[in-house]
Amino acid sequence: MRIKKQPDQKGFTVTELMIATAVFGLILLVITTAVLQLTRVYYKGVTETRVQTTARNLVDSISQAVQFSGQTVTTTNLAPTVGNSYAFCVGNTQYSYTLGYQLSDSPSSNQTPNVLVANELPGCLSSTPAQDVRSGSVTGREMLEPKMRLSKLEVTSIGGDYYRISVRIAYGDDDLLYSPSGDSNDYRASDAICKSQRVGTQFCAVSEITAAVTKRVK
Repeated sequence: MRIKKQPDQKGFTVTELMIATAVFGLILLVITTAVLQLTRVYYKGVTETRVQTTARNLVDSISQAVQFSGQTVTTTNLAPTVGNSYAFCVGNTQYSYTLGYQLSDSPSSNQTPNVLVANELPGCLSSTPAQDVRSGSVTGREMLEPKMRLSKLEVTSIGGDYYRISVRIAYGDDDLLYSPSGDSNDYRASDAICKSQRVGTQFCAVSEITAAVTKRVK
């Protein structure tokens, strides 16, 4: 009886399996890194858009009030202290604000329940006391979003019926911000910017807008 010879059966060697696994792992690593980077860029874009939109809306709101209220416009404090409450008036609207502190619904250290509050107040003047926005008991509408802080808010007269409005808003936790001027209160400084090499910087953004307007209604 003749026995049929079985054909040779070949498989992967251990070396080939190791090489294939390494290549597959490298591909997964590249894909994962790309997805994480795209996610970071996406959230960075969302954060920057939110901050820019808020700053633009704030400048537009104050600008329109200056142009069309037809009433008294008071200017802001030229040398504000971080944490104190200040106010300025545009017609019958009083804007009470504080600089450097992050807006939070449940404030802890370096946070505050209100940052910038617009309140209708007939007869508002430069001598009208500001609302203590850090007290938590204020009247009016908050104009910033949670985790935002005012780095700068200036309304100054530049002659006649012309005014300059400058707003600088920073978004992010304390550890994501620093001051290039070396201010000891880095995250509360008027020139605070986002750290570039820090985990979580996709959740940090700073926007500054300046506009010059004139009173159109007197």
